[in-house]
Amino acid sequence: VGFEGAPRFLGIDEEGREILSYVEGRVYPGVDEIDDPVSILSDEHLVSASQLIRRFHDATSGSTLAGEAEVVCHPDLGQHNIVFVGNDAKAIIDWDEDVAPGPRILDFAHAVWCLAEVGRQGGAIEEQARRARLLCDAYGWDDPAAVIDEIEARFRRAIVWNTATRKPGAVRIFTDLADWMESNGPLLKGEL
Repeated sequence: VGFEGAPRFLGIDEEGREILSYVEGRVYPGVDEIDDPVSILSDEHLVSASQLIRRFHDATSGSTLAGEAEVVCHPDLGQHNIVFVGNDAKAIIDWDEDVAPGPRILDFAHAVWCLAEVGRQGGAIEEQARRARLLCDAYGWDDPAAVIDEIEARFRRAIVWNTATRKPGAVRIFTDLADWMESNGPLLKGEL
């Protein structure tokens, strides 16, 4: 669909593996990489990443792959899956079997959670809210409170799914995240 912010499919090798073009640049550790220190991105990184995500969503809106859905969702957008050159977000990587049609808010809320470092690791609530608002403004999202609500809803859905698939470690992690959002979500929304 003309979106330039992703590696290109080059073919299949003799072992049946996909061959993709390499995107030069840097990715940063994110919230799900517990052993690594959290990378609080600069405002320039955040704005560029959000604009790249918007271009991706706009490119897939109305496409065959999106079907009847609003857009195609990645759905693991964050600094760990965005290649930066300097402050510029150049490409989204790690396209896997979870890529599927869906609403923009599902994909964008995950991106805001990761990129704005929403949670215990993200520092002062006011600063997390400022970063979340910056991302929303750069994307053109006019309801940042809905994004905060969707982050908590995502954690609640993850608890249900991980309970059903018998993953108690993940249930504990997502319960902690959801509890933090339940306590701090209203504060975040108040600072938007």
